[in-house]
Amino acid sequence: MADQWQDMDEGQIETALTRAFGGMWRSWVSEKAPFKRAAAQFTEGKDGRLVMSGLLVLDDAITTDRLKSVPVRALENSWNLTKSEAAREEIRGLPKLERGGRAPEEFAQLVAEHYKAWAAIVPHPVAAMAADAGVKPPTVHGWVREARLRGFLPPASRGKG
Repeated sequence: MADQWQDMDEGQIETALTRAFGGMWRSWVSEKAPFKRAAAQFTEGKDGRLVMSGLLVLDDAITTDRLKSVPVRALENSWNLTKSEAAREEIRGLPKLERGGRAPEEFAQLVAEHYKAWAAIVPHPVAAMAADAGVKPPTVHGWVREARLRGFLPPASRGKG
């Protein structure tokens, strides 16, 4: 089975793995990486960031030390940085985060849209939203709480602390 993968380029491997297992796959061939050929599957976590959810490794010998050296965090960061440019464009396309003459329901929905877009690219979306809107973080926390109460955002979960 491994022989069939040896003849494929990265794009063909990614397409085949997506068909077989779903998700987003990124593959690489490198003499410098821990393995000559590998592919990683990424899915969107609760916070909107992409996290590694699968790993395919092809090489002559797979040892524990080599497997431990797979740069999971670096691979996740790379994908999230690629994703972040698209998310920043999405944020620029949203209406400015201000109450204006908006009804409370409409404003809560706008807050949720901003929160989801920022959560996809930064670990602390409230801080980013506050800086972008020119308000203090406690103000945005109140807005996010209201959006959660109205059902536009899921309940909060405890962070990593």
